[in-house]
Amino acid sequence: MEIANIFWRNIKWRLQNPLTVIMTLLQPLIWLLLYSTVFNADFTGISSGSYTGFILPGILVLVIFASSGSSGVINYIMKTKGSFYRIQISPVKRSSIILGHILDSAVLSYLEIAVLFIISFFLSAKLSLEISDFIPLIILFFLVIFFISSFSYTLSLILPDENIFFVIINTFVLPIFFVSTALIPYESISSSYKTVVLLNPFTHVINSVRNIILENTTDWGIFINSAGIMLVLCILSFVLSVYYLNKSSNNI
Repeated sequence: MEIANIFWRNIKWRLQNPLTVIMTLLQPLIWLLLYSTVFNADFTGISSGSYTGFILPGILVLVIFASSGSSGVINYIMKTKGSFYRIQISPVKRSSIILGHILDSAVLSYLEIAVLFIISFFLSAKLSLEISDFIPLIILFFLVIFFISSFSYTLSLILPDENIFFVIINTFVLPIFFVSTALIPYESISSSYKTVVLLNPFTHVINSVRNIILENTTDWGIFINSAGIMLVLCILSFVLSVYYLNKSSNNI
């Protein structure tokens, strides 16, 4: 019940501020339209046969960055209105507060992912999806959402205001996105950067999502590897967010 109350509070805030939904979807949507149109002819040799289909997994991860990465902004708004401190002194479990925020990010992210999937079909993306393929996709996306949103929540507890928060988020999101296989096949990446790309955990997520939506069968080895990496990051980020929330509560 505590989680549901926090979740519903955030959903009502989203409904009252629909621009937050539009803005987090806008950048990934522009990238999907721009890259699929401008660079499609230059990547006709890729195994998927469709550059739109090839970049879609990376764009889907980018939309999670945008929607879940900005989830900490709600904290700053709640602090301004005073509701953040009322929740802090209430007997609500700290973990429930964080999980409520994560569920809000999940709903927003899944909604935007669905929109991008629909648009990709109109862009002639050659996807190979069956109903059973959505289960591993939902799991992978949720792990990414969980990690990004809990990490974003932690930053909102550490950083003094939303301006610094946005600077930190924007500083890291695009480099992480570019230093991956989101836009370029791994084989086409310069050998000097391949190690860095492999060290990026989101490279493995993107590769796993790409394997699921472009191939007829799911490579469970790739899936387990990427899901395992994200699970570890989820646990670490959640523990950190609970720690800093407790610390923040003790300082009130």
